[in-house]
Amino acid sequence: MSKAGTVSRTLAVGVALVLVTARPVQSQELTMCASSAQIAAVRSALDGKEPAPLGATAATLKTPEAIVASALPAAQAYGVSATHFQVIWKSLETWSDATIFISKGSDLFEVQGSVARGEPSKRSKFFNLHREGPGLIGHLRPDLYSSIYLLEIPGTSTTLRGVVFFDQSGASVFSVYVPGEGAPPPAAAVDQFKATSTLIRSLPKLCQSESHSH
Repeated sequence: MSKAGTVSRTLAVGVALVLVTARPVQSQELTMCASSAQIAAVRSALDGKEPAPLGATAATLKTPEAIVASALPAAQAYGVSATHFQVIWKSLETWSDATIFISKGSDLFEVQGSVARGEPSKRSKFFNLHREGPGLIGHLRPDLYSSIYLLEIPGTSTTLRGVVFFDQSGASVFSVYVPGEGAPPPAAAVDQFKATSTLIRSLPKLCQSESHSH
């Protein structure tokens, strides 16, 4: 075989490998958007209930939490790609107060306080959180996240307002909520959330199907 033929064959194999490797990722992204049946199941499960984080509903339906979020009406949820993490985090940094939920197995941690400032590490893939004084800090890996969802779910006595970060399996890594359990949140906190909501809703929607219809 000629040198040109060998190069052509090598390029063809390389392209084929890239395409084969890309297919599972594309399929995974599609599965994180609720089907018509999943939309019906999620909305039926939530009908008449006061708003709450979506983990319990996901467990009951044996469905990834990201799919539950994608099944909500457009006015209640809006999902975007996790590639927008940094701009969204900068908006969260403006919140004067927040409740951060961190799930680990059957345990749930709640951390109250302002959102820590963050910046990408210059030596690794971590996004480092820091602050002056006591409070939550850490090291995040947003490159491993799949989606970010804005939630604004109204109830009879309260409205759940927050931003949820999901991993590649559709599980919640952590979420940032406007405080207000048992009492209306401060007007300033709601205004700060609205600014973040406007930002997120200006970004391309992750799921374009009927999953966000009313």
